[in-house]
Order: sequence, then structure tokens, then C-alpha cells
Amino acid sequence: MFGFEPAMLAIIAAAVLAGGVVKGVTGVGLPIVFIAIMLHFLHPHAVLALAIAPIMVTNLWQAAAAGDMWAPVRRFWPMAACLLVSVWFSARLVVAMEPSVLFGALGVCVVIFSAATLVRPGRGLTPAAERWLGPLAGLAGGFLGGISTIWGPPMMMFFVMLRLPKETFVRTVGFLWFAASIPLLTAYVDIGIVTAETLPGSLFACVPGMIGLWIGARIRRRIDQETFRRVMLVALFLIGLNLIRRAVF
Repeated sequence: MFGFEPAMLAIIAAAVLAGGVVKGVTGVGLPIVFIAIMLHFLHPHAVLALAIAPIMVTNLWQAAAAGDMWAPVRRFWPMAACLLVSVWFSARLVVAMEPSVLFGALGVCVVIFSAATLVRPGRGLTPAAERWLGPLAGLAGGFLGGISTIWGPPMMMFFVMLRLPKETFVRTVGFLWFAASIPLLTAYVDIGIVTAETLPGSLFACVPGMIGLWIGARIRRRIDQETFRRVMLVALFLIGLNLIRRAVF
């Protein structure tokens, strides 16, 4: 069924459910959790193929449910443009590139940033800094996302420094992450990662992913802004550790 044995379908469902809960609480994290689990069971290309539909569906739902979907476009369109172009080009490197060095370097940066911000929050970004740092974060996130589906860490660091309100953060990442998944999908179809054989399993994964997203969103609504900021930084710290782990083994 869906190209997998029942036992593997159960593992896929559990992994994407866990990722959906994390995404519902923090706005991000579904592919990170899902891929970290499923790489123990399937080939990396099969895991990337399974992740694509849940990424698109949960992010579109997240952006639509959080309010004005066009607000992120008006404020962050330079970042979005850089993200889309970078994703499309880097996705074509996934079949040939060894990403361990990139994962390791980014993981160290993410761990240092999140730990330092938890201990000493800092002052946030000025409007001038936002104008040049946003596109740079989009380029970095797109490059990482094209080879791994995980484009969040560079842009998450940028949004943490902006100190976006909780629901604004969720709406913004939902829209940007959905937009980035479109060129990612087209590139993965073009290079043969997403096929007619792999698509049914990815569509199946949308169901537990949405259930997890709903559970996590209910949890998020019960926490205040400062708690949300700290949860985000802890999540970012764990993401960094996972990137380092992927670089090593």
C-alpha cells in the first residue's frame, strides 16, 4: 500500500506526526524531525521524496490559518526571491553533492547563535540591517534547503533577531516555506527524486502531518510570547545539534 509495507507505513506516520507536532508548536521543524528519523530506515532520496508533500501542505495551511498571507510578501519579498532562486539551483546538486561539511559548519553556527541568544538576548536588528541580512539569509536557507529540504536555520536566526510576534513568525515561515517548496518540487521531479511511484507515499504522509500540526498549534496558543521565543531558541539549538550529527554520521 502506497509503495510500502504496513510496518514501514506506521513508521512513516509516526515520524511525520512527530514532525507535525513540533511544527505546530514552533512554526518549523517538520522535515528536520521527519528526515532525522527516517534516514535510519530508508535511502536519503526516498526520504526526501516522502517529505515534499507534507512540507507543502502543512506550510500552506499554516500560512492561511495564521491570518493575512500577503503580509510576509510585502515585508520579506527580497528574502523570498533569493530563497526561491537558491532552492531551484541547489536542488539540482543533491544527487552529486556531499553535504556533510555544509551541515557541520551550519550546525556549529546555529548552536552558538541559539545558546548565546538564550543567555543574552541582545537588541535585535535595525531596519537597515534587515534590508541586507534578509536576502542573505534567503540565499543561505535556499542553498541548504535544495540539498536537504531543511531551509529553516539561517532564516530562523534572522527572524529571531527581528523578534517577530508569535503569530507573525508562524504566518511568515509558513508562507516562505511553502513558496520555497514549489521550486524544490519541480527540481526533484526533474532529477527523478519525486516520481509517480514515490508520490503516493508522500501524499499519505500529509494526513499524520496535518494531525500533528493541529495538535502542536493548540499547544502554541497556550504559551505567551516570551515562552514562545525561548521554545524557538531551544528548537534552533536542537536543530543545530542535529545538523552536526548529520555531518558526523
